[in-house]
Amino acid sequence: MINIPNSLSVHGLNKWLNSNHENPIIIDVREDSELEIARFPNEFLHIPISKVSLEYVKSRITYVKDKKIVVLCHAGIRSYNFGKWSLDNNLVNEIWNLEEGIDGWSKYIDQTIPRY
Repeated sequence: MINIPNSLSVHGLNKWLNSNHENPIIIDVREDSELEIARFPNEFLHIPISKVSLEYVKSRITYVKDKKIVVLCHAGIRSYNFGKWSLDNNLVNEIWNLEEGIDGWSKYIDQTIPRY
């Protein structure tokens, strides 16, 4: 079986966050400098992709293995790779990759978030 993250559009995430369902845990894998430019408006866990190691990530997400997790970055590529890596290392049971990342969120959902 190939472990790949589920795809989630920005519209799908927006609908999820505004529904009566339990909100997912959002992991942002962008670097600190990127968060200073464009911050995701909801609560999230920050795990910069440059710091990703098994030990570091295990120490940050041990409590979320059975939770719904959405991972995001700038355009959806680093988050996809992080999601695949998390599945391959059995850190999560299920994970969604935010297609188009924060850039898509700022284009289609919240235009007050700067694009870069």
